[in-house]
Amino acid sequence: MDTSTSEVTFWSMFASNLCLSALSITNLGLISSMVGFILQQKNEIVTYQVNWPGRTVQLVTHPAHLWVDQGHESNGVAGYGFFLGLIAMYVALRQRHRAGKPPSKTLVGVFVLQLLSVFFTLSAIIFVFVVTNQTNHQHILESAARSNVPYAEHWWTPENWYKAVLELPLASEQHRRSISSAVTHMVAWKWILVPIFLLDVLTFAITTVEMMRQRRIPRQQSIHSVEEK
Repeated sequence: MDTSTSEVTFWSMFASNLCLSALSITNLGLISSMVGFILQQKNEIVTYQVNWPGRTVQLVTHPAHLWVDQGHESNGVAGYGFFLGLIAMYVALRQRHRAGKPPSKTLVGVFVLQLLSVFFTLSAIIFVFVVTNQTNHQHILESAARSNVPYAEHWWTPENWYKAVLELPLASEQHRRSISSAVTHMVAWKWILVPIFLLDVLTFAITTVEMMRQRRIPRQQSIHSVEEK
C-alpha cells in the first residue's frame, strides 16, 4: 500500500467533508434566520405602514400566497450535508490505516449517501432557482393593496416578497433596515446551495477514487503472490 497516496486521500476526504459540514451549517443558520424573521414579522410586527401619496395603507407583513416549499427543501439539503460531512470525516479517519483490505461497509455506505446527496442538492438548486425566477420582477401595486388584508395578487417567495416591500415608501426606517438585512440572508442561502453542490460532487468523487483504490490493492497482492509462486 502506498502510504503517501493513502495520506493524500485521507486529507482530501477529511478536508472536503469538513468544508461541506461548515458550509451546510452556515446555510442552515441562514435559512433558520429567514424562518425566524418571517414568523417575527407575522406575529409581532403584523403590518407595515406604507405612505403612498395621498393614501396610507397598513400592509400585512406576509402575502396571501407565499411559496415556502423551496425553503423546506433547502433546509433539508443543509441538514443532510452537515451530518453527512461529519459521518464522512469519521469514516475517513477509520480508512486512514486500512492497509491491504477491501473497502469497508462504512465507506460503501458513505458512497451511497454522497451519491444521494448530489441528486438531492441538484434538485433543490433547480427547484429554488426556478421558483424564484417564476416570481421575480413582481411589484406590489397600490391599487391592489388593502389595509390589514394579506396582499392577494400573485405568488411570492419570501425573497421576492420582501424585495418588493423594500420598493414601497415605508414609514419606518427601522423596518426597512431589518427587511434589507433579512433579504441579504435570503439571497445568500440561495446561492450557497451552489458551492454545497460542488462540494457534494467533490466528496463523492474522492470517495469513489478511494473505493476503487482499495479494491485494486487485494487484487494486486493476489497477482504478486501468484507471480512469486
